[in-house]
Parts: sequence; structure tokens; C-alpha cells
Amino acid sequence: MKMVVFGASGGTGRELVKQGLAQGHEVTVFVRNPNAFTGGDHLRVVVGDALNARAVVPAIAGQDAVLSALGGGLGDDTLLPESMGYILAAMKENGVRRLIVLGASGVWPGAAKRLSSGAQFFLRIIESTILKKPFRSQRAMQMRIQASDTDWTVVQPPRLVNKPGTGKIRVDGEALPANGTTIARADVATFMLAQLTSREWVRKSPFLAW
Repeated sequence: MKMVVFGASGGTGRELVKQGLAQGHEVTVFVRNPNAFTGGDHLRVVVGDALNARAVVPAIAGQDAVLSALGGGLGDDTLLPESMGYILAAMKENGVRRLIVLGASGVWPGAAKRLSSGAQFFLRIIESTILKKPFRSQRAMQMRIQASDTDWTVVQPPRLVNKPGTGKIRVDGEALPANGTTIARADVATFMLAQLTSREWVRKSPFLAW
């Protein structure tokens, strides 16, 4: 399958690229730094800025699916919704329907209802302080995705850790699984790639955790 990965140079993005190539997919990476990847067999590198609509279009042309692991900075609340607007427009222009996106579990009310009271309290604190703008950005992005006519899936993990994948992923359609506060980027990437050939979570936002 031909797939393009936005945010490919980040932690989860690199896992998507590595695992995607291992599974035999034709992978295009969209990056700002031309030195982030070296093109080769089954790997194509497109250099550009996700906030440049004209740069996004050629990366999406000819693809079967778009995967995004883009993330904004702590002080940014515009990158995600703006870049997703360009991605969605380019998908429509090129007739690409499948979209699989890395979200964030704390964006919507009720996501933490199965966690401990202490975990819920901590989440409320960081939602209103350090993660206020990133979560606002996430919500705006996800609202754009939900309003689109794409076959989207937005994956909602808790805190991401840089550990080997375990393959033991709990999935819930309504909230984070009980006491599910962490998951490896590798496991999230594995789940996202599995959606390329699954219809189970199309136009849904599954929550993942260990």
C-alpha cells in the first residue's frame, strides 16, 4: 500500500515509517529537514512545510492513505488545525480517502472517567496549564477531521513512552481503558498501521493504553 506520513521525524512518526517499511508498504515521508531521512527502496522523501498548501499536495498525490503524527509545541495552538486543513484539501483534490491520525486522549470530556481519582485530578491540572494550548489545538484539528468526508480514524493514546512495543494494546471506543495511563509509541504505530486494512474504527476515535 502507498502511504504518506506527516510528522515522520517525530518519535511516533519514525515508528510508523520503520514498521510501515517492514510490512512492505511504499512509504512517503513529509519532513521539513531534508537530512531527517535518506530515500531508498520503498521510501520517498518529500521536503516541505505542512503549513504550505502547495507543498502538501504532491506528497499526497497517488497515495492510498495518509497518516499523521504531527504535534504542536506547548505554546502553539494553530499548527495542527491549519496543517490538517491543507491535508484534507489535498486529499479531496487527489481522491484519497483514508486518514489515520495521532490524537491525544485528554482532549475530550470523559476520556479519563475510568482512571483513578488521582490520575483524573492530575489530568485536569495539566489540561488547564501546560497543555492548555496543545489540547485546544488538538480539539480544533479533530473537529476539522470529523467534519470531513474522509474515512478517518483518530487514535487517542495517553502518555507516550519510548519503550519497545509489547503488542498488548487495550482499545476502548468511549474512554481510556481502566488505569490506562501510558503506552509505547511503537504500539501506537502498530495499531495505526493495522487500520490501513481494517474498517472497524473508520470515522471513530478509539482510545488506546497498555
